[in-house]
Amino acid sequence: MSATSLNRAAIDLLFKVLEARGTQIAGATLTEYFPRAAETLLASGLLAARGQVPVVAAMDAHEDEPIPAVWSPERKAFGYLNSVGRWMEIEENAISAYQVDHARMFAAMLMPFERQGTAKIAPLIPDHLWDIGAIRIAGAKTPVPVWFGRRLGDLHVWSQVGVLVGRRPATDRRIILTSTRGDRLPAAPDRRHALVAVEDVLETPDRLAISPRVLAARVYPEQVQRRYPIDHSDDFGTVWLRDETFEFRGDKHRKLLEQLFGAYWAGTPVLRVTLALAEAGFSDKTNSLSKAFSGRDDWQKFIRQSEGNCWIEV
Repeated sequence: MSATSLNRAAIDLLFKVLEARGTQIAGATLTEYFPRAAETLLASGLLAARGQVPVVAAMDAHEDEPIPAVWSPERKAFGYLNSVGRWMEIEENAISAYQVDHARMFAAMLMPFERQGTAKIAPLIPDHLWDIGAIRIAGAKTPVPVWFGRRLGDLHVWSQVGVLVGRRPATDRRIILTSTRGDRLPAAPDRRHALVAVEDVLETPDRLAISPRVLAARVYPEQVQRRYPIDHSDDFGTVWLRDETFEFRGDKHRKLLEQLFGAYWAGTPVLRVTLALAEAGFSDKTNSLSKAFSGRDDWQKFIRQSEGNCWIEV
């Protein structure tokens, strides 16, 4: 299996592991909660065993506290004694500790790009930020340096990134890719930095490879050829209305905008609000555009609603 040919569930699990507070996940957790996605990631090599976590939850009715698993030379297996003294055997992979193979993941994400120099990975903030080299990208005269960070929505981690950026400012442009969801990201440090959620710029939702065209539009939005008076980026994360730019980082927002623009360009712009919201993945409690776009009202500059309908109007 190619490292980039996965499925949506496997990619979602990969990002969940990356965004977890720790850097390891127990085999028992993978087996119990994400069996199929974990199997795909393990087969791809993106998730690999790195040591063991010999602690389990007892599997009888009287104990639910974590207890240590021990090796039995006689049985040649790991296990523990339950509350009545019975030996309970544990599969070894259940206490294995798994980690993301960062080098393999970076290679998969940047496979569509021409990489400058050696693909050497340099840790910048232990376990949270890496310098993963430079890539050639449309719109740039020279290769653009790329960093990758995890948990950038964490204030402590982000403050460390800010300090590092101050010490190592970008000379032209720098891309900071991240496993953090787009709607949880802070603002980029300055105009020279493009802060991009990887899941927002993949070529397809089931392939761990970044689209050069979509990434270029994120890094150099001023170079994108646009329709007038309104247009949008390929991922619907950016909307241009005359001389204004609107950014939408949430996956559900982009899916909603995809529906609205699809109807707009097709010449049949009117959609039912509740149906459009449900199709975008919003819960039943989110039954209006005001709730969907809670905290902002700029969308009203190009989206209209009336009597349960919504449409784009400029």
